[in-house]
Amino acid sequence: MKTRRLTSVLVALAVLAIALSSALPVHAAPAAVRGTPVTQVAALVNLNIRTGPSRHHAIVGLLWPGQRATVTGLSDDYNWWRIRCPWGGTCWISASPYYSKPVAWRR
Repeated sequence: MKTRRLTSVLVALAVLAIALSSALPVHAAPAAVRGTPVTQVAALVNLNIRTGPSRHHAIVGLLWPGQRATVTGLSDDYNWWRIRCPWGGTCWISASPYYSKPVAWRR
């Protein structure tokens, strides 16, 4: 009887562990970045600055409408600008034309 109960508890715990692991975010490999002739973009709205190229990455800052950022690359899917963070390092902002627009290019 105790063995049967222990087996039931272990099976329930295994099912719970599988369910929880599929609900947790998966950290993908570093984003593929391509070069771009764009050197600066301007925010068109209050624009979140993120740690990576997706809405699942943490918000670490904000660009105000009209505020510019220096571009260091473009995500492989063309949806995110990699920028120089105002405090150093690299961050990401949306490349959607609803949220940002290029304002300077390499000559």
